[in-house]
Amino acid sequence: MTAMEQNDIQTAIKYKKNVAGRFVAVEGAKIKQLVGGTRFSVTRKIDGHLQVVFFRDGRCTMLNAQGKQKADGLKCLDIFAESLKAAGVKSAAVAAELYFPAESGRPRCSDVISALADSGKKDLLRLAPFDIIELDGAPWTPEDYADTHGKLCALFKDEAVRPVQMRSASSADEVREIYDEWVEGEGAEGLVVHSDSHIIWKVKPRHSIDAAVIGYTTSDRGLRDLMLAVRRQDGLFQMFAVGSNGFSEEDRLKIVDRLAGLHVESQYVLSDSRGIAYQMLRPELVFEVSVLELVARGNDDKVKMNPLLRFDDAQGWLLEGTTPGVKALSVTIERERTDKTPSETDVRISQLTDICPFEEEEAPAKGEASTLLERRVFKKETGGKVMLHKFLLWKTNKEQTGRYPAYVFFHTDFSSGRKEMIKRDMAYSSDEGQIREIFEAEIAANVKKGWEECISQ
Repeated sequence: MTAMEQNDIQTAIKYKKNVAGRFVAVEGAKIKQLVGGTRFSVTRKIDGHLQVVFFRDGRCTMLNAQGKQKADGLKCLDIFAESLKAAGVKSAAVAAELYFPAESGRPRCSDVISALADSGKKDLLRLAPFDIIELDGAPWTPEDYADTHGKLCALFKDEAVRPVQMRSASSADEVREIYDEWVEGEGAEGLVVHSDSHIIWKVKPRHSIDAAVIGYTTSDRGLRDLMLAVRRQDGLFQMFAVGSNGFSEEDRLKIVDRLAGLHVESQYVLSDSRGIAYQMLRPELVFEVSVLELVARGNDDKVKMNPLLRFDDAQGWLLEGTTPGVKALSVTIERERTDKTPSETDVRISQLTDICPFEEEEAPAKGEASTLLERRVFKKETGGKVMLHKFLLWKTNKEQTGRYPAYVFFHTDFSSGRKEMIKRDMAYSSDEGQIREIFEAEIAANVKKGWEECISQ
């Protein structure tokens, strides 16, 4: 790999992190209160895949936010290169959305993956340039975004490579009018608003979702956060968000008293930012929540994965695995829905997919092999019966993929005199301290007087 190629990879990675990842999210209904200034450049937000397109030596390379080349040989890339050649440009780095044009409604990011895998659709993919990073070896330093958009329009005129649509506005009221037309009227995903103060706002509508409450954490104020899930047609719960904005101080104390009566056991363990585990609950309560945005891919361009859980009356919550899903941003608890239950209909998963279709699951990364942190085996013999307890603690080394937990605890309980001779139990956590506490607590609970540790095993 050349030094230029390495530099381009770092440029693509840093762009999403340092620029596109720092937009200020604003609810459409609050534009007038939150968006300030007297000169705005308003662009239509496209639901595609962010790419940085590099033009070097007469050809284009397209890298995603991980610095990886997602596709080559696309017609839109050839047109991108021909446009720059015709304009006399020698080299460039341009941020663009790769998208698949919708026959009706707006483009969806999930359509890009499908098109890339379909030879009949690949040539229909389009690029919407929206920012210039570098032009002819020099960093692009415009006076304002209008200069950037003007340059992009001068460079790219083909239907397959056309800059994002832009309008100018001189007040928040005018921005709101554009929002009403493009988003409320035409169904666009949202707006990106550049101001004369160099603040960039991402404006989207707020969405309402009915969700089951399946866990919670507390603080000195009472409730800290609720764990929220929707339900699939197969009965499994898909956890997609945590939050508590919208509760008053009084409500935070009251609801904790109600939740205390719904505690259940759980094989699945999730810790909050303090390392404290969520207390899992019997799924009975439904709350209406609103979210400003659901994202199926993160700033690192990785597919968002959600825990997939099954509730069992006897065992509590069981982790069935992870599945492509979404991350909810700016969650607000609106009200309890006492008229609804946590059924496949009332908290249906389509509430999420109608807003943000899930991405296809990516091939699992091989990564490092899992590391065995602890292994302890205990044996007891009585009346001709043999009993064994085996406790294992693993670090998966694959948590960064989003498909695996960071730590896994596994317990095997064997008894030769029992009808069900082998019983197994598992627990998962993102926190090493917590999983070690589970490990020690399980040994203490199961290994009593008369058991001998098998040091050699």
